[in-house]
Amino acid sequence: LLKEAEPYKNKKPIVYYGSSITQGACASRPGMSYQAIVSRTFNYDFINLGFAGNAKAEDEMIEYIKNLDMSVFVYDYDHNAPSVEHLKTTHEKMFKAIRKKHPLLPVIIMSRPKWFLDDEEKVRRNIIETTYRNAVSVGDKNIYFVDGEALTELCQDSGTVDNTHPTDFGFASMAKALIKVFSKINIE
Repeated sequence: LLKEAEPYKNKKPIVYYGSSITQGACASRPGMSYQAIVSRTFNYDFINLGFAGNAKAEDEMIEYIKNLDMSVFVYDYDHNAPSVEHLKTTHEKMFKAIRKKHPLLPVIIMSRPKWFLDDEEKVRRNIIETTYRNAVSVGDKNIYFVDGEALTELCQDSGTVDNTHPTDFGFASMAKALIKVFSKINIE
C-alpha cells in the first residue's frame, strides 16, 4: 500500500554547494550521500548543487545561490578551487554575498573531509576557518564551521575510495558531524 509522504519539516530547502563530494560521487546509491542521510534524519528537503570539478564559487554561481529561498546554506568547494589563492579570493567573498542577501540565514562552511592533511591542505583549511572567524568577530551568530577532521571522525582514513571521495562509510561519518550542527539550528 502506497501512501502520500509526510510533508518536509522545513518550509524552505537546505541548499548544498560544492564539489563531487557534495554531488555524492562514490556513494553506492543516491540515498547514501551525506545530504540524504541528514534529510532522512530530520525530514528536511534539500537542493544539491554539487558539481564534480566545477564548483569554484564563480560570480554567476554566487549570484544564483544568493537569490535562492533557502533555510540553510552549506558549502564546501575546496577540492575544486584550482589554487590556494583562488580559494582565498572567493571563499569569504561568497559568504559575504550570501550573508548580505540573507542576514539571519544559518550558514555551514566545511573544510575538505580528510583525516590527514598535507601542508597545502592545512593552508586551505585555515582560509575556510578564517571566513568563519571573521564572521564571528563581527557578531555573526548564524555561521558554523565543520572541520574536515570532524567530518571523518567516524571513519578516519578508511572512508574514501581514493583519499578524496567518500564511500558510504565516509558519507555516514560526514552526516554524523553535520547532524550535530543541524541539531543546534532552528530551521523553519
